[in-house]
Amino acid sequence: MPCAPVPGPQVLPALVFFGGMCYIGFIYYIVKGDASMPNRIELKKSARATTRSARVSAYVFTLIYLVLTAVLNGVNSYMIPSDQLVIFTGDRFIRVSEYLPFSHPPFPAFAVLFVSVLVWLLSSVLAAGWVLYHQGVRRGQTMPYSSLFDGFGFTGKIILLHLVMGLFVFLWTLLLVIPGIIAIYRYRFALYNLCENPEMGVMEAIRLSKQQTMGFKLDLFVLDLTFIGWGILCGLTLGILSIWIRPYIQQTDLAYFDAIRAAKGMGGPGQADQPADDFFRPDDRF
Repeated sequence: MPCAPVPGPQVLPALVFFGGMCYIGFIYYIVKGDASMPNRIELKKSARATTRSARVSAYVFTLIYLVLTAVLNGVNSYMIPSDQLVIFTGDRFIRVSEYLPFSHPPFPAFAVLFVSVLVWLLSSVLAAGWVLYHQGVRRGQTMPYSSLFDGFGFTGKIILLHLVMGLFVFLWTLLLVIPGIIAIYRYRFALYNLCENPEMGVMEAIRLSKQQTMGFKLDLFVLDLTFIGWGILCGLTLGILSIWIRPYIQQTDLAYFDAIRAAKGMGGPGQADQPADDFFRPDDRF
């Protein structure tokens, strides 16, 4: 049986050169972007300035938000049976819960499920309050720390929005992983739309997000890549650096939200409808 031909010595340098040029081009795209996308560098600069200009400290607000979410996650983790974790020492198994503080016997399954759902609901509403605060800061408003709980004013819509988006993403993921990732970016601005106008319907917020992200999903994906380094540093500092980085990232995302809407002429209600991004198209830039 004949073997597959092996690239000759003259082919390998060409392949290396081609791969290197592709890598350089991708890095350049990440750093500079292209002419059709928002100016990432300028938007990041404005995001830092907006964060520092908050009349109520964005960093203290972030600390409160992170502490509350950590407490909720801690409660959820506490409900997980701790007596199921064992370590094999070579001659016997040791139940870890015997040596852990706050160890407890298993809770009833319905109690674990109830707490998990409750934590998810509260986390979703607090995430909306987080967005509301930063949207208010961008408008130059004084957003008190209590604005973190403003999402409770339209809890039902927030929960329904997350359920619908989760269902849509799950259905797209069944087609393979990539369509699911694309769906996540397609619905990225839905919560922003709902927080900006709580009277809006859930499906309307999702429809607007489809229109707003059409042609900009790859740009948003690259934007997320530029924050990977900050994410690693936050992890190395056990999340402490997140107090300063999280508001910066959120304001940058909102800056993109505003820039894309301005580019598409969708700055407010009453704008002409644009075709919804319901299907994958060959000309759709991610």
